Amino acid sequence: MSIPDYMQCAEDHQTVLVVVQPVGIVPEDQFFRIYKRIAGVSQVSVRDSQRLLYIRYRHHYLPENSEWGDFQTHRKVVGLIAVTTCNSAKDWPQTSERFHGQKEVYSSTLYDSRLLVFGLQGEITEQQRTDVAFYPSYDECPDVEKKVEDFVESIFIVLESKRLDRATDKSGDKIPLLCVPFEKKDFVGLDTDSRHYKKRCQGRMRKHVGDLCLQAGMLQDALVHYHMAVELLRAVNDLLWLGA
Repeated sequence: MSIPDYMQCAEDHQTVLVVVQPVGIVPEDQFFRIYKRIAGVSQVSVRDSQRLLYIRYRHHYLPENSEWGDFQTHRKVVGLIAVTTCNSAKDWPQTSERFHGQKEVYSSTLYDSRLLVFGLQGEITEQQRTDVAFYPSYDECPDVEKKVEDFVESIFIVLESKRLDRATDKSGDKIPLLCVPFEKKDFVGLDTDSRHYKKRCQGRMRKHVGDLCLQAGMLQDALVHYHMAVELLRAVNDLLWLGA
């Protein structure tokens, strides 16, 4: 069951959602110290473009809320940053396993993830991995912000790919019907060949592409898709998605 996020505001529609969570036993004060630094990277200028990517961070977010991601893309978790304490090499396999378990929780919507490991030293830390960063302690991590910026840029690459795929969809009339969680049972048995159904599919997809454009920093493109979506959704009286 999803729970309303009363912290949301209108500006959040242009953001991508990243969850930052502890893995294993992490001192609360140290976690929030790192979380504050991560959350400080709230916007990133994308290399080789004039676009800005805005990021919204949460340290607690129900996975069920991501089910509303087709309705409004800023509601779904697309990034995960895990923070963990690991003091010996023998604990590393279990720590790594926990990280993979955490990723599985958001796997249906996740674009990319990172693990920040504090306390581990030695041969393991010399591994060249893009998804893991090792630090000797919580006091010796000068490049956390840079790691987060690189992570956000990797999210942008996936976002841009999805935007282009949706915007240039060549499936013709076979556009899938995007739904909110409670609608799925209501559309069973509908005539998928009717003009009304096809217009509903087209309108919802246009709205979805508008959301992706907004997140990707393409405001004019988003406006064009939203205008087209309004006309299509109004024609079939799809008030819920019209209001989104």
